[in-house]
Order: sequence, then C-alpha cells, then structure tokens
Amino acid sequence: MASSIAILFDASKCTGCKGCQVACKSWNQLPAPLDFGDAPFSGTYESPMENTGDTWLRITFDEIEVDENRVTLSFGRDACKHCSDAPCVSVCSSGACHRAHNGTIVLDESKCFGCQYCVAACPFKVPKFSDRDNKAKKCSFCQDRLQNGLTPACRKSCPVGALDFGARKDMMAKAQRRALELMPDFPNVEVYGVTQMDGMGVISILPFGAAEHRETVNPQAPLMTRIENALPAIAGVGVLGALGVTAAAFIGGRGSGYTEEQYTYDKVRRVTCDGGKPMDPDAPIVKVGLKTENKVNAKGAEAKEGEVKSND
Repeated sequence: MASSIAILFDASKCTGCKGCQVACKSWNQLPAPLDFGDAPFSGTYESPMENTGDTWLRITFDEIEVDENRVTLSFGRDACKHCSDAPCVSVCSSGACHRAHNGTIVLDESKCFGCQYCVAACPFKVPKFSDRDNKAKKCSFCQDRLQNGLTPACRKSCPVGALDFGARKDMMAKAQRRALELMPDFPNVEVYGVTQMDGMGVISILPFGAAEHRETVNPQAPLMTRIENALPAIAGVGVLGALGVTAAAFIGGRGSGYTEEQYTYDKVRRVTCDGGKPMDPDAPIVKVGLKTENKVNAKGAEAKEGEVKSND
C-alpha cells in the first residue's frame, strides 16, 4: 500500500541550515552526544556524519563542480523514505516495524526486542540500533503531530520552503512541475521516490540527479530478504526452515520429536509459536539430534539420553 501522504523535499531550495535536523531532535526529545569525542570535527558542514539511534534526520553536503570555474553544494536528505515495498516491515518478527493507516512506516519501540533485522534489510540503512536501550529507531513521520492536525516537525521548521507536506498525489504533481521549471538550468534534474521501492512517502527534487545527492540509484532489498519473502514458511521456522530442511533431515532432524502441530507460524503477528504461544526470542537454541527417550544398544545395555555406549 502506497503512502497516502508525503513529504516533498526540494533540494534546489535547500540552504543547508539544518533547521529540520534541530526540529526533529527537539520534537522527538532525542539526546545529543555526551561529549565532543562523540562528534569529532570532520572538516565539512555536514554534521553528524551519519544517522544514529538518536539522530533520525540529517542534511548531507556534497561539492558539485558545475563547470571549471564554479563549484556549488548539493544537499541531500538522509531519513526514512517510508517505502511502499518496505523490507523493514517484511522482516520484523515482532510487529514493531509496521505500516500505519496512512501508509507510512512506523517503528513501535515498545514491541522491538533488538533483533536488528530491519537494520540489515533496509537498502537505505535508515533504521539504526541504539545501544542506549537496545532498540531500533528511525523517523516516525511525526505520527503524534499528524493525529493532532499538525504537520511534521521538519516541514514546520523549514524557513525557505524546501520542505512541503500533503497528499502524496499532490506532492508528486508539484514535484513534476518544479522539475520542468528547473530543467533548462539543471538538465539532470530528477524526481526521486515516485517509483523507487514501489513508491515512497518522501518525494525529492534532485537538481543534479540521484547519485549526486547521495541517493541510491536503484534501491533493492538485500538478496536474503527477497529470498525470505519468496519462500513459504515451513513448519514454523520461515526461511531458515526452507533453506535448511534438507540438511536437518540429513543430520537426523526428523528424529528429534518435533512436530508441525507443536510449532506453528502466526502470519498476522509474524512470529513463531510453540503450542500456540509466541516463542521467547531470547530463549536458548535447541539443538536437533537424538531422541529424548532411552535407547537400547545391540547388547541390550540401556543408553541414557545424550550418552553413547560402546559396542566393544
């Protein structure tokens, strides 16, 4: 489901003031680094150099050589894209990363147990793991503000109109019109987010093209994520079961005493259940091997569980 709303970012109007960064930090009460060692001077206007669990939005700075006599800056917006085909949602087993009613992607920290699958699945490297509370975090599209009739904090703070917000179809139409205006002076201008990942909740007008504004030209979910989404869940163990079922049978998995009735997969909650109850993600891994009942060797001597008797 494509997002019904969208943020429009016009890089041709952005001045790099970072007002959106500050507004995001302020509204979401995200702490700053504790000391200067956490954010060393980088020699660039770009700061910080990457997003973290406590920084969900930042403006990127790149020098562009317009011609042999002129250099300018291209600005980018590093934050969640709110993809229609969102790999972070498809791999989240707890339901923490989910799609809101308006189509945007929300990460419910109360449900996150820190598996970091969303971190690995995102082609834009947007979700970040916070060591402070062992949870993944990212832009929420200011759902709390939207529910109270307000616009996202970043859009509210932009003094030059580089950010806009509204119905996605309106933002796409506005972006296309603006791109046509820029075409004579910026022949490589690109509207980004219309088709990428089946459409995004953030539409960007990029005068110098996607690559020059540090956007992924052809974003795709990682290979393992695509494989998992293509394969059916087998006996409640999902893609691991699909890839390992032959090996498990070879090493004696079929003699382990596990049954399909015992382990099931809840497609709604996207979680493996043991006897109908969600399994504890922190529970120790059970090794597949010998049956638990006692065995009798060839000489009639009883072998206890896990014990091997010699035939000598």
